Amino acid sequence: MRSEPGLDDEALVDDLDHVLGGSWFFDPQTIEVSHVDGRVTLSGTVRSMRERRMAAAAAWAHEGVTEVENDLIVDP
Repeated sequence: MRSEPGLDDEALVDDLDHVLGGSWFFDPQTIEVSHVDGRVTLSGTVRSMRERRMAAAAAWAHEGVTEVENDLIVDP
């Protein structure tokens, strides 16, 4: 899902929550997304390093994101 130009922080977080929550790879209740001025922070837990990388890739793929801080912890 792509953001519209000028999308605010809250809308971008909602979009990323939707993308991550809509994927069967992630449990949306274990990942928290925050965003300020193009910088996205992912926190919470995932089940594998693959999920951690995929969550970061999903954030990077979102229009308007200029930096991703991946603080996700692998908790199998």
